[in-house]
Amino acid sequence: MEDVDRPSPTGAPQLDLLEAAEIVELLLRAEERVVPAVRAATPRIAAAAELLAGCIRSGGRVVLVGAGTSGRLAVSEAGELPGTFGLPPARFIGVMAGGGQHSLAGTDYDEDDADAARRDLEKVGLTPADIVIAVAASGRTPYTLAAAEAARAAGAQVIAVVNAAGSPLAALASTAVEVPVGDEVLRGSTRLTAGTAQKITLNALTTIAMTRAGRVHGDLMVDVVAANAKLRERSAAIVAEIAGSTVAAAWDALEACRWNGRAAVLHLSLGLAPDEAAARAAAHESLRAALQAR
Repeated sequence: MEDVDRPSPTGAPQLDLLEAAEIVELLLRAEERVVPAVRAATPRIAAAAELLAGCIRSGGRVVLVGAGTSGRLAVSEAGELPGTFGLPPARFIGVMAGGGQHSLAGTDYDEDDADAARRDLEKVGLTPADIVIAVAASGRTPYTLAAAEAARAAGAQVIAVVNAAGSPLAALASTAVEVPVGDEVLRGSTRLTAGTAQKITLNALTTIAMTRAGRVHGDLMVDVVAANAKLRERSAAIVAEIAGSTVAAAWDALEACRWNGRAAVLHLSLGLAPDEAAARAAAHESLRAALQAR
């Protein structure tokens, strides 16, 4: 195989002159920078996660906002959280340039439209109880900056996730997670390495926050919504593991408890009637606390 670092006169690789396998090697080599870059931001991710956990505990909403690739990743994250952690979909709102609320696509034409950002955030009706996670590779996208400004004006806290140091978005934020990853293999295409860094950062941020807010038991998604056959099987396996029962007994308990995983565990482990188990589960932040309560 030829040298995958074959440069142009300016030092950049000539991708169109390379074989497919050579381009793969270049892309993978660039991705190797991501985990060390995210790891370097650990203190800021942890601080942001604690801020987010407080919002979740207090009943506030989480609004993830961005434009282009950053917006698509933000909206995707918002869409995955309710089912995984058993909270109402209305608690997680994805907003992106050109798509308005709950859009997975949006358009690149609207990244510069600050007025649209203000209108989109006005539709959300932010309050000081809410938190906005603003995602932008450069930290300078006009739409995302305007959304962050609108959030601050409404009294909501802002977490910035950016791939540059010292950006205007980071300066606006209550907490900024800066994950610089350097130049892209395909110059300027932040859907690549920067997008990978954003995805990892958002996954870490939300998973930590949900764990800290009591929505995880051990390493198990105890509150997963049993919305389909696969997830009903998963929920039964989770309940069986925690309660030390058979999967069949866990399934019966889940049916008796209206597919409330925490209640099913309490029903099996403590012998509580389904309604009593549900009330006890609701009275405690975590399943562990409900199991240990006297």
